[in-house]
Amino acid sequence: FCASHGLEYLVGRVWIGFWLILIVLAMVAFEGSFLVRFVSRFTQEIFAFLISLIFIYETFFKLVKIFQAHPLHGCGNGTVGLPGLENRTLGHEASEVTGQPNTALLSLVLMAGTF
Repeated sequence: FCASHGLEYLVGRVWIGFWLILIVLAMVAFEGSFLVRFVSRFTQEIFAFLISLIFIYETFFKLVKIFQAHPLHGCGNGTVGLPGLENRTLGHEASEVTGQPNTALLSLVLMAGTF
């Protein structure tokens, strides 16, 4: 935040500290501590809900990415359409392994078991 707005980090922290001191002194001066009983439990539940919502969203977002990278394949014969089954050596080409059918299924089972 500070880098994108051209502010120094420590200066921002000092100003935030000053504002918090003013707010706390105002709360003490006007005996605002009685308001804590109205917000403590409700605030805790809101934060717990938001944190769990973030975790659930991230889980489904990552699961969609896994299904896009490694889609499920239908059952089929893997030997159909293989041209030239001669015994020869292929070139040493480094390629990324994609489309593993069990990766998405395993991720789905683990996610369903966790929830």
